[in-house]
Amino acid sequence: MSAGKVIMAIIGAILGLVAIALVTAGAVLLWAHGTQRTSDGFYEARTVSLSTDTYALITGPIDLVAARPTAWFPSSQLATLRFEADPTDVSSVFVGIGPEEEVASYLDGVGVAEVSRTSPFSGEVTYDTVDGGAPPGPPGDQDIWVASAEGEGPQTVTWDLESGEWTGVIMNVDGSAGISADFDAGARVGILLPVSIGLVLGGLVLGVLALIMLVLAIRQPRATVAVPSPSATASGQGGTTGATTPPDQDPADTEA
Repeated sequence: MSAGKVIMAIIGAILGLVAIALVTAGAVLLWAHGTQRTSDGFYEARTVSLSTDTYALITGPIDLVAARPTAWFPSSQLATLRFEADPTDVSSVFVGIGPEEEVASYLDGVGVAEVSRTSPFSGEVTYDTVDGGAPPGPPGDQDIWVASAEGEGPQTVTWDLESGEWTGVIMNVDGSAGISADFDAGARVGILLPVSIGLVLGGLVLGVLALIMLVLAIRQPRATVAVPSPSATASGQGGTTGATTPPDQDPADTEA
């Protein structure tokens, strides 16, 4: 096998592995899209129980600077987030999402607990707690929220993803200390289906290309058989000297 065919075989093998990975990833995403969503199209994490003696429960910064909606994929197509808090100790609760800087300004000097880690298996929650006093006013009176809900019983916030840095907040409606709630988070990803289909189609195209390259690399050239030309055969017959004795004739008869 020539050096060129060896290189072609290596490239074909690599493309084949990439094709398998793309098709597998696309198939898994298609399976998730078809079986793991709620009836309204959300993927949901497991419910976790949150509690703190401080005045506010907050998420870490939600950095979405790179997620910029376009004409092809508006905010609602990129992703829609949904947060739900169900109070367990008090009757009413506030849930809101706001710009990180403005939320930090509102909660400056306030006692808060930031959710730093949630175990995907046990649901155990780890907090980073900052001591402080009460907020300057109830959260619902602030005009910093891009999405919020408050009231008795479970409260749900649905928000189309936007570029920026954001913070999620859970508080008591009156801003008092001592928060306890069951929390659910979910996301509806509009671009997941086209991405899944694109991965599968891209993998199939690469797979066909890899197969062609491998076939060309391992195919052996056909063996050629030399066939004498009619002119060569005729000259060979014409150059024969002497008479040829038929096989059924006695040589003595010929001499006679």
